[in-house]
Amino acid sequence: MQQALSSLHGRLAPAEEIFFTWLMRVFAAAALVGSAWIDDAPPLELAAAIIAMYVAVRVATQFGNLAAAAPFESRPLRMIFAVGALVLLGLSFLVVVTLVERLALSIAG
Repeated sequence: MQQALSSLHGRLAPAEEIFFTWLMRVFAAAALVGSAWIDDAPPLELAAAIIAMYVAVRVATQFGNLAAAAPFESRPLRMIFAVGALVLLGLSFLVVVTLVERLALSIAG
């Protein structure tokens, strides 16, 4: 049992490294986007949209890396793992943007 867990951890480590590297980048981008959406200045909203699109494209390009680093042998499980990781990154972006916006509204209002 101990050997199986250490084997799984060893196979999961590359995927964790990719995921958590991008998670920090997604958090930073979401904080910037949420901050820009607070102010109603059109240049800031444009910059926020550009940042959001850039991060979305860069995260989507990690699909192949996540699928290759998945700790599973079968191709369908690798694809499900990569899609799940991308969904989690997308949801974390939305959570941070919403949090920043709600904090700003509670302070301002």
